Amino acid sequence: MWYNTSMNYERLLELKLSTLLSASKSILLLGPRQTGKSTLIGGLLEKRKEKSVVFQLQNIRTYQEILANPSFISNAIENELEKTKKIILYIDEVQKIPILLDDCQYLIDKYKERIKVILTGSSARKLRKQGVNLLPGRVIYESIHPLIFPEIFEQKNQYILETKPLSHNTQNNQINLEDLLIYGSLPMVLKEKNCEHRNSILESYVSIYLQEEIREEALVRNLGNFTRFLELSANESNHLLNYQNISQDSGISASTIKNYFFMLEDTLITHAIPPFIRRGRKQILSTPKFIYFDLGVKNTAAKLTLQKGKLNSVIAGKLFEELIILELIRRTKYFYPRAKYYFWRTNHGHEVDFIIEKEGEIIPIEIKYTNTIQDKHIKNLELFMDEYNIKKGYIVGTFSRPQKINDRIKAIPWNEI
Repeated sequence: MWYNTSMNYERLLELKLSTLLSASKSILLLGPRQTGKSTLIGGLLEKRKEKSVVFQLQNIRTYQEILANPSFISNAIENELEKTKKIILYIDEVQKIPILLDDCQYLIDKYKERIKVILTGSSARKLRKQGVNLLPGRVIYESIHPLIFPEIFEQKNQYILETKPLSHNTQNNQINLEDLLIYGSLPMVLKEKNCEHRNSILESYVSIYLQEEIREEALVRNLGNFTRFLELSANESNHLLNYQNISQDSGISASTIKNYFFMLEDTLITHAIPPFIRRGRKQILSTPKFIYFDLGVKNTAAKLTLQKGKLNSVIAGKLFEELIILELIRRTKYFYPRAKYYFWRTNHGHEVDFIIEKEGEIIPIEIKYTNTIQDKHIKNLELFMDEYNIKKGYIVGTFSRPQKINDRIKAIPWNEI
């Protein structure tokens, strides 16, 4: 078995991918390293019981063999198609040899209904930078992210962004909110019960993947400067950016710093959150925020020393805000791909943490690490709603149950968003 089936989390994306394959669609699945691409596709292929041929480019022997002979895959598939009517071709980490996309187009165009192609990768930037054919009209693009709440915990009511139910409720009583705040939600990290082992996995992720592969992709020669940039960028996750300040602290020019942040987005390490700008009376800040794709990776890159049972309320509050924003981003990308998201802040310091715009509706969301509601917690939310004539808003916290604050605002527990 070429993928790990032990202790796998059921993924909500699996049903969507299975439906696409049943409709004879080919798929390009992009996501950061260790988000579960190989495990998801491996389990999916096993369940379908169809003939499949797998090429894992992270296997150095496979990589070198195909690199020496790029037509190796198409020759192998055509040989298989002489013996079987239909086939699924799966290439993992396709960005390592982007020219293989031309072979995939050839196979799809020639054999049409007889072949379905699944491609996975961790860098859209590398594919675009190579100027390769991204198979427009021939593949369906999907993204995969770290685990979302319904994939970790028993499924509860959902009030803000509803997800499709899993085939069965999952429940992991050994994972709690503090685990997510400190270690994030990469499947391989949450499967590990020992905290020291979790830290080791995350440290390896940052040192090997971020500091080596991402640095190589950015064509950075000065390892020390880039390592310093990664630490600073992680500490700036979900903050308004001041490129000049980061430049002074890192010794890298402000223009290069700005390019590095967009490079992190292209390599799927961060999400950009644009400001909400509409016609209004107040001056709105227009600089985007960047948020790291996973809290465990961000905490490790930022060199934060965090321990279970020892989180102070200030740090926990900042991490809690990031956790909820990441959950909302992931669900938006999975289930509402046409929706947009923003933050809102005026130059007077009034701010709403997250705003979703979907199907003509604007949904403002304030996030507070608290189990009690005070007037100050909803002040900015009400200001925004008055400014833009919004009828419905939410505050997300550690409440034990949903509460109606007033006719416009509802308080939602963090695990029921």
